[in-house]
Amino acid sequence: MESVDLKKIPSFAKDPEAALAFYFDQGYHIEPGVFDAAEIAAIKKAARNLPDYLNGSYIPTLNPHRLEDPFLKALAKKTLVEIMRLMVHGKVSGLQTQYFFGKPGTKGFAMHQDNFYVESNPDAFASSWNPLVDVSPKNGGLIVYPGSHREPILPVDKFEEEQAAGQDKNARREQVRLPEKYQPVSVVAPAGSAVFLHGHTVHSSHDNQTDTYREVLLCTYLRAGEKFRPGFSAKRNEVDVETMLVDKVGA
Repeated sequence: MESVDLKKIPSFAKDPEAALAFYFDQGYHIEPGVFDAAEIAAIKKAARNLPDYLNGSYIPTLNPHRLEDPFLKALAKKTLVEIMRLMVHGKVSGLQTQYFFGKPGTKGFAMHQDNFYVESNPDAFASSWNPLVDVSPKNGGLIVYPGSHREPILPVDKFEEEQAAGQDKNARREQVRLPEKYQPVSVVAPAGSAVFLHGHTVHSSHDNQTDTYREVLLCTYLRAGEKFRPGFSAKRNEVDVETMLVDKVGA
């Protein structure tokens, strides 16, 4: 499987117009340097206080921004919010966070579209998948299907598989039925970057085949005031990130 060449992706920091055009054409974007080393350290430190870390299950934690301040500050990170405004065409609300510990041996997520769960308008919802370590196919990096964001919410096939240790309970229960014309690419991205995903972009992830943790903070956003499904487990609700923009997570 081909890997993404980060050098070929325009940056919002240097050429926002080209970067936004890339996102709308491909359905994803990778922006380096969103979080610095101190911010990464603050987020990781906060993750050590989460119940799913303390109990040794390392199951992805839903909405840690309700538990620890660094996650809320990350959701309101100015760079993320400013880029999201362009992607969803207007002021944004934070919607959900999730912390993935990605312990060694964790199985990857099956192919899915995030908006399958959120049920918002196609142009109103997007995600920022923020790796806190360098990610690659070896340690559980993302797999994306460029162009698949042009599809509606696709049908899914259920499959029987016991819940994988350390993984989200919904990660391997069903898989989207993707037309064969879309070819996967593996995401290679440095720690502190942001991998932006359109709500309809089909994506999955590799298994973590290394002996290190693949830690990631997922932040999702909605055009303010748009419809969405709260969800039984996620219990999503709008967070007014526009009034609490922060420059530094550790500040």
